[in-house]
Amino acid sequence: MTRKHRKWSREEYDRLDELVKAGWRYADIAADLGRGIIEVQGAAQRIGLMRHDRQGWRRIDWDDIDQAVVDCLEAQLMTIAQVAAHLTAIGKPVSSQSVYRRVAGMPHWIRERARANGAARRSAVAARMRRRQQLKHKEAA
Repeated sequence: MTRKHRKWSREEYDRLDELVKAGWRYADIAADLGRGIIEVQGAAQRIGLMRHDRQGWRRIDWDDIDQAVVDCLEAQLMTIAQVAAHLTAIGKPVSSQSVYRRVAGMPHWIRERARANGAARRSAVAARMRRRQQLKHKEAA
């Protein structure tokens, strides 16, 4: 699957320069420009806007995120990918990989809940696919 690449315009580079110098976070700049965080970081690096203190993405709100992860896993029975999407939707952008790493460091019962949620999701998808196949066979007959 090929990715659609949208070239950066001069106006976008100028806006990026302005926002980085104003101290905006890359996630906020990405939302403002309608681009992904990685695209924004890459563009900033390409044109020499990445300062040493901005190269890592250091979060200070991990306690809040950890609590939200546990709530999503326990109460809403989400998978890791769903947790990451939910956190991004509520304004705490985080990657699935970061959630996986956070869950790996949590107590055993939370890791088991995450595994069980993933297994249940895979099982539900497989059952749905089997039903579709059965319907296709019935329609063909």
